[in-house]
Amino acid sequence: MSRLSFRKRIMNRKLAAFGLIVSGVVTLALSCQPGGLLIGQVERRTTGGRVSVIDFGAVGDGKTNDRAAIQAAIDAGEEIHFPNVASHYRVVGSLKIGGSDQSGGKRLIGHRPCRGGGAFQGKPALILGDGSASLLVANGTTPQNRAIELIGLSALNSGHPVLDLMSGVDAMVDNCWLRSVKNTDAAVRLRESYNVTIRESTIGCSGGGFAVTAYQQCNKLRIQNCRIGGGDVGGAVHVEQSVNVQLEGNIVELGVYGLVVSSGIRLDQPDSGNVDGAGACHALRITSNYFENVQHPLVIGSAMNLANHPGQAVFGAVIESNNIGTYGFDFPLMTIGRLRAASIRGNSFWRKVDGKSPAILSTFAPGATPPHPTACVIEANHLTNGTGPFLSGGDVKVGGVPLDQKLKAENDLKLP
Repeated sequence: MSRLSFRKRIMNRKLAAFGLIVSGVVTLALSCQPGGLLIGQVERRTTGGRVSVIDFGAVGDGKTNDRAAIQAAIDAGEEIHFPNVASHYRVVGSLKIGGSDQSGGKRLIGHRPCRGGGAFQGKPALILGDGSASLLVANGTTPQNRAIELIGLSALNSGHPVLDLMSGVDAMVDNCWLRSVKNTDAAVRLRESYNVTIRESTIGCSGGGFAVTAYQQCNKLRIQNCRIGGGDVGGAVHVEQSVNVQLEGNIVELGVYGLVVSSGIRLDQPDSGNVDGAGACHALRITSNYFENVQHPLVIGSAMNLANHPGQAVFGAVIESNNIGTYGFDFPLMTIGRLRAASIRGNSFWRKVDGKSPAILSTFAPGATPPHPTACVIEANHLTNGTGPFLSGGDVKVGGVPLDQKLKAENDLKLP
């Protein structure tokens, strides 16, 4: 090889290297232009409306307050992912998932297994609130809280609800684990919401509240295939002034109350007065549920505090194919009051072995319409254990006639 050719090759290599350096400098300079790098991050973090709270700065070490980072992710995206972390996401205060400055359409997705009654492979819930306020909040008018969904999310809060949803439309809680402790309100608090589905989830509340409360026209509410429990003075589900409410295939356990409909009051606080939005319920469907270790599994149209609160009316109910048991408690399995046009069929009633309480207790509200169950079909039920009657109105008399006699005359009753 000639000396000239060799020197030419060396020069070409130097020029190529210089070109790479210049190219790198230009690229770096372009990326450092105002907004250049930030735009790249936003594009990466909001691809197709999907965001991760990690990309917005959430740490998930159980110590850092991740509220601001998570809120930024919720504000930026439509599908917000919570990746599994070594500990959990700590939130001080509330996360706003709907309201005056949001149009709804938020889907929060957790990535820590939450099936099996809350067993997270030895880990706590993915999101822990500090208990200073409701954890996930959506307040405002109806158009602002559409299509809010919680999918596979596990969350724990103390003293306040985990989910506080008002004016929600087409909302869903699916395969979640939600629990509130030391709370006299509810773990899931629904108000003025339409077409809400809660399914395949575990929801609990302790401290006097209910796992789920639905007041003020929570119409078309479905709770399906869930495990729901209250605490030592609370309950599972409390519904007031709502239409087309369905409970199907749930396990209801561990509480003073199972399902309470149209009581007119908070049963754990009988002297507190009427709840907001208390009133009549229509089209109630309770089918294929399993009630276990609950003192008062079903309370329909009766406040159980007749001196001050006679309860509200329930028109049209299907209560069929449920297993209803109190086991160690000698209380009525079902308490019904101002109930009209109900079908109570094919249920299995399990009383305490030596229980003396009736399987179904009917209450009477003087001056109300209807004052007691009327036009109901009660047939083809199964009764196990106990020595008390199947259906009884106690010692109440109506115009000198025992309530038991009126119940038989005004309902299609076939004793098991």
